[in-house]
Amino acid sequence: MIRPGWLTLTRPGWYTMTVFCTEFPIEEYSMVMRLAEQYLIRSEAQAQLGNLSEAITDLNRIRTRAGLSPLAQNNTNLNQEGILNHIYLERQRELFTEWGHRWLDLKRTNKATEYFSSQNPFWETTDIWYPIPSEERMRNPNLSQNEGY
Repeated sequence: MIRPGWLTLTRPGWYTMTVFCTEFPIEEYSMVMRLAEQYLIRSEAQAQLGNLSEAITDLNRIRTRAGLSPLAQNNTNLNQEGILNHIYLERQRELFTEWGHRWLDLKRTNKATEYFSSQNPFWETTDIWYPIPSEERMRNPNLSQNEGY
């Protein structure tokens, strides 16, 4: 018998299925994009374009749904950088453990080295690059391996 797993706010696994019989394979819902992620993407795009009011509106949809107080539209202390920092924090909270969003956000915003160098004493700046598989390098001799590998 397959039934939905327990959903809690304290652990990952919002969309998982739990198997209570060994006759069935373990299944899990595959959540590729959620509505909350779409709002956060649009909010970030609006902030990058300088449309700060629209960015705050989209961000507030996520914050109010989560039970957080909305950011004030007329807050003069919020500039573009401040709003983007709020968006990145919301992305970190909302997309926790989903598809590696945090890692990809840190790479995309060029903050991976800043974040991980303080967390990991063995972190090197070349750690943000993925290795090029040897099979691909054999197919194309003009490719060279990324630094650090």
